[in-house]
Amino acid sequence: MAAYSLLASQSTVQVLSPTVVNDVVYCTIQTIPSSAIVSMPVSKVAFDNNGAAEELTALADSVEQLLANTAAIAASGTQTIDASGLLQDQVVFTVQYVPPGATTSNVTADATVGVGMLSQSDPAFAGATIAEAEAIITGVYDNLQSAAGG
Repeated sequence: MAAYSLLASQSTVQVLSPTVVNDVVYCTIQTIPSSAIVSMPVSKVAFDNNGAAEELTALADSVEQLLANTAAIAASGTQTIDASGLLQDQVVFTVQYVPPGATTSNVTADATVGVGMLSQSDPAFAGATIAEAEAIITGVYDNLQSAAGG
């Protein structure tokens, strides 16, 4: 089980559509041991009732698992605008390709994974979403390998 440190939290409103909003606490954590800094909104009710730890632990666990088990060498949180014009929290994994016989490589690319895919605390969904995130990272790795002629 990965650990994290809560770096910051801020009460805000999460807009889900033109007519639906949620009161949330936007939490920024640093995962242990990789020190990845990622953020996600947690419902204010869950945060106030000490329920945020489950979601934040799931996010930290997922980030650390992907860093340990894939070609990703680093991760950091970001926000983008989705197709409907709303903010979307994501984690950008830096994927590295090391050619056969080499010990290091500067050949890297980014793999972007939605935080929703990484913060599943329900084991019934967590395995499937981690597999999907691994597939995204593997796809980026395969593209790097192909471009490098490997």
